[in-house]
Amino acid sequence: MDGAAKETLRERLRLPALLVIAVAVTGTLGYLWLWRPYHATLLDALYMVFLTMTTIGYNEVHPVRTPAERLFTMYVGTAGIMSLFYAFGVFMDYLVEEGAESRRLRLMERKVEKLKNHVVVVGYGRVGRQAAEALKESQTPFVVVERDPARVRRALEAGVMVLEGDASEDAVLQRAGIVRARGLIVATGSDADNLFIVITARGLAPKLFIVARAEAPSVIPKMLRAGANKVIDPYAVGGQRLANLVIHPVVVDFLETTLRRGGAPLSIEDILVEPGSEMADRSLAELDVRRKFDVTVLAVIRGGEPVVNPPGDYVLRPGDQLIVLGTREALHQLEAMAHGKEEAR
Repeated sequence: MDGAAKETLRERLRLPALLVIAVAVTGTLGYLWLWRPYHATLLDALYMVFLTMTTIGYNEVHPVRTPAERLFTMYVGTAGIMSLFYAFGVFMDYLVEEGAESRRLRLMERKVEKLKNHVVVVGYGRVGRQAAEALKESQTPFVVVERDPARVRRALEAGVMVLEGDASEDAVLQRAGIVRARGLIVATGSDADNLFIVITARGLAPKLFIVARAEAPSVIPKMLRAGANKVIDPYAVGGQRLANLVIHPVVVDFLETTLRRGGAPLSIEDILVEPGSEMADRSLAELDVRRKFDVTVLAVIRGGEPVVNPPGDYVLRPGDQLIVLGTREALHQLEAMAHGKEEAR
């Protein structure tokens, strides 16, 4: 049982333990007062309380004859048994929950071993949860790595695939399938932790696409040098979004909430033209993807330079990236065509 688990058990047992102690203290003081004629000692009273609460039932230390003594003994026995059973029940409930959670985590690890081309999300705080929700909505396979047991339980309750551990350790990232992943999102609340995780992940997967969160602007260039492909300041992004909602409310509303047609949500995605695909060395007019797939080509990125709204005679080359708009089904078909696996409509 690790330190965090012990702390959780300590918190849950705090009230039951206080009740047991309260009964023991009041019982001891009560017997000392009731047995004044017998000159009872503190040990005599405490021993009587122990015998009564645990229902062992040995002979009384001093006679229990008067109504007050008998009523008080009934109180100590009833309250003591109830408080002890309460503490025992809380402890057993904790053990059952821990066992069930451990089994779920082991099952989760077996599922993670089968993941390929997935995204690893480090941290399940506010930013990490938002990233997980976006990945779930886009039906992108992902796994969360979190070291806080409370957040791990929150992820399990949300139906998120999660591994408990410190992502700055090689073994934990390897368990998350970092070498098989398509991307990594580093979203813990500590810039120092994020920087170290980026360094660790880049060493394990040199070609991995890494997006990291940064709180301080001065950390951004350091993370880029450490191996992150993109570094995001969530507060800056949030501020820009708030400003855009004021300046261009209709545009933002269209992009974020009303980008739907016929009940099928639209998406903007990038598609890579691979060598040997049917799209390579052919013009956009010749491919006529708008008529075939009902997809709009917004831009073509070649050599890092974007060509916005390319003309119909623009010839695609292997390695070009298309920025396209369409339904998810249509984009999936176009992507299959770009990869040399065209699907008939």
